[in-house]
Amino acid sequence: MSIVSIITCTSLYAGESELERLKSGFKNKINSVIAPLVKRHKTSLLSLEKSLANVSNIEDALLVREERMRISEVEGMDLLAEVPDAPEKLRSQCQRFNREMSSSVQVWEKKYDQALVSLESRLTKSGKLNEALLVQNYFRRKVNFRAKKSDEDNTDQNGILDYALASKGAKAKAQEGAEFLIDGKTEHSGNDGFAWGSSPTDFVISLPKVTKIQEINFLLHNEDKSREYLYQLFVMRDDESEWEMVADHGKKPSKGWQKHKFPPVKLKNIKIMGLFNSANKNFHIVEVEAR
Repeated sequence: MSIVSIITCTSLYAGESELERLKSGFKNKINSVIAPLVKRHKTSLLSLEKSLANVSNIEDALLVREERMRISEVEGMDLLAEVPDAPEKLRSQCQRFNREMSSSVQVWEKKYDQALVSLESRLTKSGKLNEALLVQNYFRRKVNFRAKKSDEDNTDQNGILDYALASKGAKAKAQEGAEFLIDGKTEHSGNDGFAWGSSPTDFVISLPKVTKIQEINFLLHNEDKSREYLYQLFVMRDDESEWEMVADHGKKPSKGWQKHKFPPVKLKNIKIMGLFNSANKNFHIVEVEAR
């Protein structure tokens, strides 16, 4: 049942009973939206569990199994939970699942909230203030809690938020795959999950507004542990400023995560100039963080 249908069929009713019908319709819709995500996530967890067991990493395999069993026992938005602390791939998979779930339900949360606002207004006009207050308080607190939780998932241990995310309004430019730079995901393979371009090439992140930043990190493609890259890192204070170099690795072979910390500075744009890759003629970046 769609939210539009719910709103239509509830227009003849008021009070807690109407709220219960809205709640039931919303729950059914959300369960249908996230079912494919849950199925895929459980498949990924089972694959990870087997791979860990095959290399005799039994402790981590049991952690993965525990998470898989949790997923099997709950439903709806209760699936959103704190991300397990280990192992690394389990944490990464669960973060990705939480982000995908949140993104999938946001549009329906908005429609449901609109239906609640309409119900609240009709109850208030008819003088049913207690029922209106019940409607007002029921759902919005849950949405606000999840929004706060989403920010926490994109915050490091020191409480510093990552602003280089599409979900925060950031934009990205690259020769190919720019969207991967700001999707918050670090999983990648030999042909997926990263942005790339023919060296030399630029990767540019634009924040939605001038923001105080004290740390820029980015992950170079590292499935092949032997490959090394050369690059330069630049920032722009605002859209009218010039590029300023903050790190020069043009002669310093680098691989994996590149972490650059500096005194807090207000900036608007970030540019990574990819100069060289020891494996081929292209330059690859998996993810960019600006904290």
